[in-house]
Amino acid sequence: MPDPENMMSKRGAEAFGGVEAGELPSRARVVIVGGGIVGCSVAYHLGELGWTDVVVLERDRLSSGTSWHAAGLVAQVRPTHALTALSSYAPTLYERLGEQTGVATGFKRVGALTVARTPERMTEISYGVSMARDFGIDAEVLPVASLRDWWPPIATDDLIGGTVFPHDGTLNPGDTTLALAKGAMDAGARLFETTKVTGVRTERGALVGVSTDRGDIETEIIVNATGLWARDLARSVDVTVPLFAAEHMYVMTEPALGAQERLPILRDLDGYFYVRHNLGRFVIGAFEPNGKPRPVGSIPRDDGFVEFGPDWDHFALPLGRAKERLPELEHLGFEHFLNGPESFTPDANFYLGEAPGLRGFFLACGFNSQGVIYAPGAGRALAEWIAGGAPQQDLVEVSPARVARFQDNPAYLFERTRESLGRLYGMHWPHWQPGVARGVRRTPLYDQLERANASFGEAAGWERAMWFAPAGAEPVADYSFGTQSWAPFVADECAAARERVALFDLSTYAKFLVQGRGAAARLQELCSADLEVQSGKVVYTCLLNERGGIEMDLTVTRLASDRFLVVAPTLAQVRVGALLDRVATDGAEAVVTDVTSGYAVLAIMGPRSRELLRRLTEEDVSDAAFGWGTAQQIDVAMARATALRLSFVGELGWELFVPTEFAAGIYDSILDAGAEFDLRHAGFHALDSLRSEKGYVHWGHDIGPMDTPWQAGLGFTVGTRTAAGFVGRDAVAAARTLPLSRRLVHLRLDDPERMLFHGESILRDGQRVGEVSSAAFGFTLGACVGRGWVHADPAVDDAWIDGAPFEIEVAAERVPATVSLTAFYDPSGHRLRG
Repeated sequence: MPDPENMMSKRGAEAFGGVEAGELPSRARVVIVGGGIVGCSVAYHLGELGWTDVVVLERDRLSSGTSWHAAGLVAQVRPTHALTALSSYAPTLYERLGEQTGVATGFKRVGALTVARTPERMTEISYGVSMARDFGIDAEVLPVASLRDWWPPIATDDLIGGTVFPHDGTLNPGDTTLALAKGAMDAGARLFETTKVTGVRTERGALVGVSTDRGDIETEIIVNATGLWARDLARSVDVTVPLFAAEHMYVMTEPALGAQERLPILRDLDGYFYVRHNLGRFVIGAFEPNGKPRPVGSIPRDDGFVEFGPDWDHFALPLGRAKERLPELEHLGFEHFLNGPESFTPDANFYLGEAPGLRGFFLACGFNSQGVIYAPGAGRALAEWIAGGAPQQDLVEVSPARVARFQDNPAYLFERTRESLGRLYGMHWPHWQPGVARGVRRTPLYDQLERANASFGEAAGWERAMWFAPAGAEPVADYSFGTQSWAPFVADECAAARERVALFDLSTYAKFLVQGRGAAARLQELCSADLEVQSGKVVYTCLLNERGGIEMDLTVTRLASDRFLVVAPTLAQVRVGALLDRVATDGAEAVVTDVTSGYAVLAIMGPRSRELLRRLTEEDVSDAAFGWGTAQQIDVAMARATALRLSFVGELGWELFVPTEFAAGIYDSILDAGAEFDLRHAGFHALDSLRSEKGYVHWGHDIGPMDTPWQAGLGFTVGTRTAAGFVGRDAVAAARTLPLSRRLVHLRLDDPERMLFHGESILRDGQRVGEVSSAAFGFTLGACVGRGWVHADPAVDDAWIDGAPFEIEVAAERVPATVSLTAFYDPSGHRLRG
């Protein structure tokens, strides 16, 4: 902790001995670059799995960089189920680690109290209590009158209430890092301090080793756990790791009467600060809303224990709020101001997993000052991935493939870090949008949509029209946990798509051309559905892993015998590009080209979309000539388009793919022709509402690598071909007849006034049986609808669903719900087919 005499990490490896001082090995099975708490956790957990040939390289001393100055807060619950699965393991490991290794960690289960100044904050933190209940973790919603039972020194006059997690804890991060290192060495790992990695070596695109200032090590597996410097190391092998340093601050008071050892961690998120006890003193730390970015080049590399010096002006806002909450601070002096470097990411989430495009190069970095919370779970998850050859749990949310390459730009990162530092304590509103570093990536229709009064949101850096305000109204959202401010406008957009015709700009979709005489055969090896179809056929398919899990769902359109168009979700561009790399071959037999930026996509959707399209083309667009699930090259207005008769909203419709230079002209022509049909602009909120009613899945929320097509209701994408196999065929074939004990179902709240977003708990007959994976308000159905995963023994079937009532827990309150195995809107697909 902040008391220098209590920072065991600064005393280095001599605390327990055994760190290597000799020559580096010429080869290792795994090389971990970075000896902080995360890197040492990966080594420790590899050792637990029996991997002894592991080397950890630290450029300075173990725990230097950022681990040594962490505040040592241990929280069990995070905002989502996947993240909580990682964080909830931490206390279990920390509790046994000291006794196991002989290196005391200082871990104590003091608990954690979070207070709320507003009703909205009270709602937000109540969601955490529901999450805790799903994991069997003790947590409680507290009235104001009970807050001082847990924290006697605080002022409560302006508070609404709070939540308490009695078994959260605190520890000494430096000592804990050394304990993990000791455990790793006891299992056979070798740790080398003062060893600088100077490069990562590759040959023909494959990882072959690392170079250091003490020699080279051959290896096919590298873990980049270098914290602040992870971006630079990744860039050396053309891997994108967007993170940026910022100054991160806390202060320690002089001895205080109220600083009792039994006090839980106190978090006042509306005040941007936390307080913990340490050696009879208070430690006050901040996640202020306006961070202070720090270019990594300005941080000394020759000192692993950097402090920048006090900045009382910058710390004034959280310190002032802390004095409101803890009046004793007005009369206390401060013994130490700790201002050290920490790294933050554009979306305030970390990177864990194999880098797209470079096999064997794993990332464990960008923890946004939460390395102590996640180190045990992240270390175990990555070790299991390395040892097992694939992830053993849901890690999509922290996948390095979620970011766009441009987000590695330093100017962009500098601006975004001002905001992302404070996101941990900021309000986690549904549909929240970043306020800085915006407008960087725009579709060809951005200016025209802006003139149409669009409200834009960001996805992978793209600016997408989320909804449209009527003339004279400002397209600005007021955030809420209840009915959204834009609901009336989105309701009109949905009505247009259901009753007339609506225009969507889907240009941000990821798009790839796969071409060459071997393209068909190579895609057949990758896709679950059979692509041996006539030219002009659109095939919805899954890309599976060897275990039959869904790595991606997408459409493949056969344009010609040797030419295919692959279309995937916006956020999947990097991931799908890496998956399609398996298709590419030496020479010209199969070539993959990312054409995302080359084509705009204008989607006209609704029962009158055919009439509209007939005003724009001379081609026959009747059912007989242009059937559902087919594609044609047609003239539209004054341009040539690849038209796909598809719909993600569940209505008759076409997606028009046109080169970007023609997008503006076709857009104007569609608007002119659409006036006759009362055409409406529609955004992604409407798209999400409509697809939720129809029950279409969203990869990354509803489905992912741990889910099979049978569980997700996508068994129709699994081809029956036997002449050629595909990745995961044996696994899905073996699972075809097994009982579905876990299944993706359709959900609808019975109360139209209550909202669903995602992550809420599903209960059957009072028992917790699953969680909501995605949801939106269904304006056609008049209630919130979505998808969710449930489990039952032996199977989730109609009898189980009909056998007891369901509820969904929303912010710790239970709301009756209806569960179904079929979609609530047009389950037969009659409207979709026209």
